[in-house]
Formats: sequence, C-alpha cells, structure tokens
Amino acid sequence: MDFSERVTQFIKRHDLVHSGARLVLGVSGGADSMALLHFFNSKKETWHLTLAVCSVDHMLRGARSAEDLNFVASFCRKWGILFIGKTVDVQARSREKKISLEVAARELRYETFAEAVDSFRADALVLAHHGDDQVETMLMRQVRGTVGPGRAGIPVQRPFHGKRLIRPFLALTKEELSRYCVEHGIDPRQDESNASDAHTRNRFRKYVLPFLKRENPEVHLKFQYESERMTEDEALLRQLAEEKLASVMLSKRNTECTLSIPDFLSIHPALQRRIIHLLLCYLYTNQKLQPMHQPIHIEQSLQLLRSERSSGCIFLPHGLVARKSYNCCQIGFSRKRDIEPRQKIILVPGQTEFLTGIFDTVYVSTESVRGGASVGGDSLIIEEDDAVFPLYVRTWREGDRMRPNGMTGIQKVQRIFINEKIDRMQRMVWPVITDAKGRVLWLPLLKRGVPFPSPPYSEKKNYIKLKFIPFSDFGRTQG
Repeated sequence: MDFSERVTQFIKRHDLVHSGARLVLGVSGGADSMALLHFFNSKKETWHLTLAVCSVDHMLRGARSAEDLNFVASFCRKWGILFIGKTVDVQARSREKKISLEVAARELRYETFAEAVDSFRADALVLAHHGDDQVETMLMRQVRGTVGPGRAGIPVQRPFHGKRLIRPFLALTKEELSRYCVEHGIDPRQDESNASDAHTRNRFRKYVLPFLKRENPEVHLKFQYESERMTEDEALLRQLAEEKLASVMLSKRNTECTLSIPDFLSIHPALQRRIIHLLLCYLYTNQKLQPMHQPIHIEQSLQLLRSERSSGCIFLPHGLVARKSYNCCQIGFSRKRDIEPRQKIILVPGQTEFLTGIFDTVYVSTESVRGGASVGGDSLIIEEDDAVFPLYVRTWREGDRMRPNGMTGIQKVQRIFINEKIDRMQRMVWPVITDAKGRVLWLPLLKRGVPFPSPPYSEKKNYIKLKFIPFSDFGRTQG
C-alpha cells in the first residue's frame, strides 16, 4: 500500500476529514509539515476541500526562521492556497510568564492556530505529528510519570477552539515523510536546533528511538495501536470514575469538596486513583490554575484516605490541602480562618495522636539522661519540675512566642516558621507543645524552648521524653 493510500485509510478509519471540509494546515517548512501540505493539496479537488495554511515565526533563529515563513508562503502562492503567517516574540512571553522557551513557543503557536481557525471559519486544524513523535511522547511521559489519559500519548483527534484538531500522519515515520518530500521534489527547511541534546525530546529521538527501531522497524505502529487502545480504555474508566465520584461526594464547591471515606474505599482501586485525578483537576481548573499534581500526589491522597488513623492532612501544589477527619475528607483551597485551632492533652506516659503525627511519651531514667539519651529534632526531654502539667499539643495561634534554646531573646513562632521556610498552610497544622500556663516548650522538628537537662543529675528527679512520630505525608520536605 503506497503512502497516499495508507494516509487515506487512516483518515477514513478515524473519520477525520469529510468531503467539503474547510481545513487549516499548520505548516513550519520542515519535511513533516511540507508532506502534509503537499498531500492535502493533492486531495483538494477529489475531496472538495478548502484549504488555508498557518505558519508561525517564533523569532528564535534570526533570519532563518523568517526565511522558513517565506518558504511556506511561496508554496501557498504556487498552489493557490490562502496563507496566514504571523511573527511572535517567544522570548518576551517566556520572560513575562517565567516559563521555558519551549512552553512559550507552544502557547503562542497554538494561539495563532486558534486565530487562524476563527478567521478562516475552519472545521479543523490539521497538524503533521507522526509515528516517531508518538513513540517519543509516550516514552517521555512514562519516564516523567504522567497521570490520567495523557499516558496514551498524542491523540489522533481532540477538541480545539470549538472545532477539532486532527493528526492524519500518526501511522507514518519521519523517514517516510522525508522520502515523500524527495519523491515530489520538495526540499524542506532544516531546523538545526533539532540536533541539539539540550531538549529532552531530541535525546529520546537520537538515542532511544534508533534502538527501538533496530529491535522492531514497525515499533511506531505498535505504540500507535497501544495509544488508541489506551485512549478507549481511559474514556470508559473516566466515565465510570465520574459516576462514582458523584456517589461519594458529600459536598461540592468551586474551592473545595468533601468525600465520604467509607464510600470511597468501597470502590475499586483503579477508579479510586482516577477519582482523585478528576477531583484535583476540577479544583485547580476552577481556580484558573494549571493542574500540577503528579502520581506522588495521588498516592499521598490515597494513603491519607486509606490510613487507619482518624485524622491527618497533606499539602498539594498551589496551596491545596486534603484534611481527613473520621469518615470525611475535605480537599480544597482553605483560607487561614477555615482551619480551627485544635488542642489535646498529652498523655504521660502514653501515645497522643494529633493532626500530623503521634506523640509517644515515656518516663526515662536519670541514668539514660546522664548517658545522653537519644534526642534529635523529633524528641524533647524535660524535667518534670520544669513545666506546669498537663502538657498540651495544639495548633499555632497568632502571637505565639518562645525562647529558643541557646538564644537569649524571645522569638515569634511565626518568624520561626518564616525562617524555616514552612508553607503557610502547614503552619496552620504544625504541632505546638505547651505547658498548662501556655508556655511554648517545643516546635517539633524545628526548635526547642527548653534546654536538654544538665548536671547535677539527681535520682529524685523525674524526666519525661516526648517523641514526635510524624505521619509519612507530613514534614518539612513538603513545605
């Protein structure tokens, strides 16, 4: 089967192009997009197509990128196709939004494509992504740890600006597209940046893809098959997850949602992960934020929900917090005043569970203290006479102060949090140890307000050791 027939069959199988369609072709001047332009120009009369070409100069390669634009324009004039060209300042967008040049270029390119679709009243945008692109994309996303439907790679088609974006070349290789250009007398433009190892995709293209092709010359077809099956599977699983999400939701607002933990845990684990993914996407999107969650965030959320402890919390990107309390879990962008201060008496001896961990409290012998009992940032040893009992663990309050061990002055707890770079939301649940008079004795993992007991040691003294055992989803690494 020749090139034209293979592409035609792919288009028919996926119902990509209808007779009489108005199409905008994204063309850069490289071999892939020039093959796209030539192919659709050859089908223009037979399929009764009305074509326009959109080309973008990213101003990243000086005069050469401007020449690329003129190169594409010359073919459009020759073949009588409407040309829509635009020059964009990628470096300015990158500086303005503090994003990489690659991300800025993609944003501006797709914005230009959207404008072209509007102005041409197109039915679809057509791009020249091919089978090698698909292999690279799927491998890159697996290595990076993409969650949800993104693992399926580049879709054959997807909604775009109220219309469709279609990719008819995904069953072909880069070599086949280059050969097509040679056969039809097209000398495409070359982008020298494609040879650089600076970009992740280029490294996959140069070092990983050749190995896979030696193992199986048609590896791109295998990846495309898997991509299409994964897309179908994900569509079904997403539908099921949406139905289950509605059944476990106790309340739903733009900024936060509350789940029934027993109902959630009764669902199959495969759907549990997708429910969390859907929920996080919903909350981030409502705040006009790009979802930043990774598999680790979904696993942390599941660990919290599946934990046997009655309470706890985790911190997710952009200030999103998940808080568990008995049979409910609230996930949302909580404001400071939404988190109620909590306080518990510390059992001596015994274990006391708090929002973020467990306090294990025991009496220790004078001999242990004299020998230097193991004390790190997670432990505190005090003489019983040095504090007014009972001891309490509570959340931070405005105005809390302490005298850190080794310092002569008093310091605000808020200032300690700032100096230690503790996230604002974590401050609201960080444990604070006080005595009955409200004196702050300890900020676990951060500062002690009382010194380690020093000589003279007396057998008559009672020493108490508090050890903080944080839950695995709490700690300074998430601050």
